[in-house]
Amino acid sequence: MRLKGIDIKEKLIHQKTKLNKPDEAVIDEVYKILNNDLLHEKKILDNLKYYQKSFSKIDEEDISDKSLIFKPTEIKTLCIKYRLKFLESKFFKPELPYESVLKIKDLNKFYRKDLKDFKILSHPNSFKNAETTENSLLFAPTNHGNYYLIHSWGNPLKWNRKFLSLPMRSFESIFITVAIISAIIAFSLPTRLIWLPQGADWWGGYRFGALFHIFIFNMGITAYVTFAFSKNFSSSNWNSYEDFG
Repeated sequence: MRLKGIDIKEKLIHQKTKLNKPDEAVIDEVYKILNNDLLHEKKILDNLKYYQKSFSKIDEEDISDKSLIFKPTEIKTLCIKYRLKFLESKFFKPELPYESVLKIKDLNKFYRKDLKDFKILSHPNSFKNAETTENSLLFAPTNHGNYYLIHSWGNPLKWNRKFLSLPMRSFESIFITVAIISAIIAFSLPTRLIWLPQGADWWGGYRFGALFHIFIFNMGITAYVTFAFSKNFSSSNWNSYEDFG
């Protein structure tokens, strides 16, 4: 049986539902009120620079399908979890599908805007290799600092990407991963390999001593591989053009 691949759009919508809380909705509404107040006719001159930029962004109040609006925190969480990138569209190597171009034109016409500063959420390979066909999502910025999903395309990610990405999400995650692997090794070793006296029980302080030394050894190897091969954590590079390594 072939395992189902990971659809980024589907996971992002799930992440949105998971992170949204009632108290955050109130805070968002207050922020929108304050944000819209900047564009009040009496304040336009004081905020002219911001006012001009608003013509290249979609107004969230005009969007009928609010489920396609995502906060930066929701996108960041997904990028870290699956080791993805969220970058300006100019860094995207493959050619954008024609359907996405048509959708942008329709949005410009419908909202009477000149949308700019598009961003793409995709596998890191999509920002290095023009031949990739990875699952990708195209976004346009909104007037409240969020992102509107315009189009999604490409092949789903491999089903096991979430688990393979787990160790390199952050320093904490790699520390926990090494600790778990070290514990499995230490508790799987036969007693005669870690304690010389005959007839020693499986359980004893010597096994914890073995766990400590195995953990130190594994952390040393991990640190060497991380720095020697320029491996970077997802939490620090999810929105940076610098590669994960």
